[in-house]
Amino acid sequence: MLQNHANIVQIRNYLFGELRKYYSDNESSSILRLILEHAGYPSSVYLHKPNLVPGARTATQIKEIVSEIHTGRPIQYILGYTYFCDLKIRVDESVLIPRPETEEMVLNIQPGFTAGDRLIDLGTGSGCIALALKKIFPETHVTGLDLSMQALALAKKNSKLNQLDVSWIRGDLLDPQLLKTEGSFSLVVSNPPYVLINEKKMMTKNVLDYEPGSALFVKDSDPLVYYRSIAAFSMKKLRPGGIFWAEINERFGRETARLFNKAGFKHVAILRDIHGKERFINGRK
Repeated sequence: MLQNHANIVQIRNYLFGELRKYYSDNESSSILRLILEHAGYPSSVYLHKPNLVPGARTATQIKEIVSEIHTGRPIQYILGYTYFCDLKIRVDESVLIPRPETEEMVLNIQPGFTAGDRLIDLGTGSGCIALALKKIFPETHVTGLDLSMQALALAKKNSKLNQLDVSWIRGDLLDPQLLKTEGSFSLVVSNPPYVLINEKKMMTKNVLDYEPGSALFVKDSDPLVYYRSIAAFSMKKLRPGGIFWAEINERFGRETARLFNKAGFKHVAILRDIHGKERFINGRK
């Protein structure tokens, strides 16, 4: 039990012990740093002032966070934010928690895209991809599209929080009317739903219980439904020489590549993520 007069090292050890009940050591260390920074005690404090006693208020705050962790609620939702490409991104249960693999995609996009043009993020959620690309390419006109009004409201807050000017529009990725979106683009990017319903059994309880299923899952009978829409939109709205990028289900890399090849794209390629899984696809019009 954490005492109100505990010093910062004792608080750290208590937190780490509680987190290890649910996470690996690496994940526990990352979450630990996030919680202590949230409480106002970054690693520089507990490394250089191990005997510092934060006081009863901090101890109470830590115990409240741990109580929520015991429910299975993801720490990002508990704190109300996470970090993505060095941006502070507000999150709640209306949007997915940004993943490191998605950061990888953003970094992979950077070398092949020319700043100063127009790009669109289909299914923007919290707006993390759109905002990260706006930060990398400040002269580029960036649009983020989503069907969820709650997600768009959160994306707008993140835009203001990070002082990045992005256009947010409502639209359904599966609606043919999306093809009437104004303008053309040099980059289309998307992280659409791609997890099959039958893959739920392999997922953790905190994801299933708290993250929005509509942003995660597709029917087992039609796993590429969103990619057909992305391909159709990209063929119509990309300028000649424009590129698309998307995250994919590792089980359907070849099928997804064939879909984009059949749609008329050139140089379609599948890339692996940091875990060696086929995770991204890109191609050029």
